[in-house]
Amino acid sequence: MMSRSLGMYAYPWDLLDEGVEQVLDALHERAGLTSIYLTSWYHSGMFFLPHNPNRKLYFPEPGALYFEPGAWHSSSPIEPPISELTDDWGAFWASVRAGCDARGMTLTSWMPVLHNTGAAQRYPQFAVHNAWGDHITHSLCPSHPEVVDLVADVVGDVADTGLFDRILLESIEYLPLRHGHHHEVIGLEMGPELEFLLSLCFCSGCRARAKASGLDVDGLQRWVVQSCSEALGGAATTVPTGWAALKSSSDGSLGRYLDLRSQALTDTLKAVRERLGEAGPTLAILDFGPLYPLGPDGRRWQSGVDLDAQLPLVDEVHPTFYFTDAALNAAKIAEYAAVLAGEKPQVPAVRAITPQTTSRESLLEQVAQCAPHAGGFTFYNYGFMPLETLDWIREAIEALPHEAQHGA
Repeated sequence: MMSRSLGMYAYPWDLLDEGVEQVLDALHERAGLTSIYLTSWYHSGMFFLPHNPNRKLYFPEPGALYFEPGAWHSSSPIEPPISELTDDWGAFWASVRAGCDARGMTLTSWMPVLHNTGAAQRYPQFAVHNAWGDHITHSLCPSHPEVVDLVADVVGDVADTGLFDRILLESIEYLPLRHGHHHEVIGLEMGPELEFLLSLCFCSGCRARAKASGLDVDGLQRWVVQSCSEALGGAATTVPTGWAALKSSSDGSLGRYLDLRSQALTDTLKAVRERLGEAGPTLAILDFGPLYPLGPDGRRWQSGVDLDAQLPLVDEVHPTFYFTDAALNAAKIAEYAAVLAGEKPQVPAVRAITPQTTSRESLLEQVAQCAPHAGGFTFYNYGFMPLETLDWIREAIEALPHEAQHGA
């Protein structure tokens, strides 16, 4: 069954500053959308807000919850802060739900998960650490049971409100080396395999998982350090090229290690699925796999996301095709359709801001390219885009076949 979600990503501060009714009218009446995707747990950033009446720059509270959590929160070893944007989150969400119901719109809770600067910085013992032991301050590692419990507790709280039709999980994955971190500076060119090795996690949780499986993780970590150091130093390198060579590296231990980290991600998603139960909201994942330069390894990405394992646990998948080159975008859309093979409804996320969207024509082209495989669309992001973009979105939607324009 195809999804019919025609949604817009937005943040609570958009609605608090501009007004719930005003924003929902803009999405439903002006843009012709049927759903809003509002974050309920978020990481960090610096956001320019062109049409916000109260501010032009906003720095989100790192890792904050945008709801009142349950009893687990006060005793959790990882305790996310509660946003201070309002002192009554219950009333806020109730007003959004009522506004959606009045317009026949659905409400989605969207949340990044392991990409969490607040938690990873405050609780380094649960964060990703690379092969040198460097603390990666923007990423939690799911090899720690405490992280898995945190994710299940947050998602469970959101589902228990009964307010949401869908929960969309972003970043149940291992982030790449480059991700746009605060003042990120990488001053040399590197091949995709070297960048991938530099991003691998060797935290205490990952090492314990590997040792329990009988893997020589100490030897593998030494191999990663040596191979990367040689490449970065300009010496003859042992960094392999392509997935087959990568997985056979270090006597095949790298391939087995990658299997373990994919299992950690799948275990996290399983914990969420079990917490929601079969009667819970629609569960979807945001898949950044098409963006990664190493491309698919069967149905697995370099992020560790294994679609063979994860798709049975979810109801929808929301891929991202954030390429400025139209021919490359089309090729990535076709590649993803082949990887997904129609197993689950596909709801592409269209980045309706620069540099992907620079004009009405560029937006219409992106939507048209995705349309043959899409069971719906989402657009990123209300607070960042000029309001004129809402008119382009309506035009793009109205150009779709009639059956793709309607529904939840």
